[in-house]
Amino acid sequence: MRPKTFDQTQALEAAMLQFWESGYEGSSMQDLVDRMGISRQSLYDTYGNKRELFEAALRRYREEVIVPSLAELADPSRSPTDLIRDHLLAIAEGRDRMPVGCLVVRTATEISVEDAAIGKMLNDCVVEALDAIERVIRRGQQAGEFDLGRSARELAASVIAAGMGLHVMRRLPDQGLAVRPSVDSLVQGLQGPRTAA
Repeated sequence: MRPKTFDQTQALEAAMLQFWESGYEGSSMQDLVDRMGISRQSLYDTYGNKRELFEAALRRYREEVIVPSLAELADPSRSPTDLIRDHLLAIAEGRDRMPVGCLVVRTATEISVEDAAIGKMLNDCVVEALDAIERVIRRGQQAGEFDLGRSARELAASVIAAGMGLHVMRRLPDQGLAVRPSVDSLVQGLQGPRTAA
């Protein structure tokens, strides 16, 4: 096999962005080689095929987007309420230089239910986010900020569901103005009885 003369990290980043913007089905091999700046043969030699490239791009997305986003939730100097609100606002308002929406959410709406391998990758990403948000919710309950009458896992699941909905809303035109009040309402929904019965 000929030595690879292209920057594999940069090429994978480009593939991730292509899939993020257009989805798996919406990204042709020509779209990918054009975006990555490599030949088809280099793509096949390095990544195997489109499916394997997509799996690598999904892993890259987790490392580059999901992990840093969840790390922000672990800041002990900030209140749990502010952490959850800012997390949802970051989803609702988007991040600089990033495509609209979420690759995980987009993929979940595209893939077949029989696709166990991709399904597991998506599920792992969601569980990782659920665990991180549950830790923030639990800290908020201990601080009297969030509802003690519901489990931290239940509240965290509602945040995940809301976040997924916001990702989808972001892909619709002219939704920006309605987003911030929606986030405020979602955060208020986490609050309730501040002390145990």
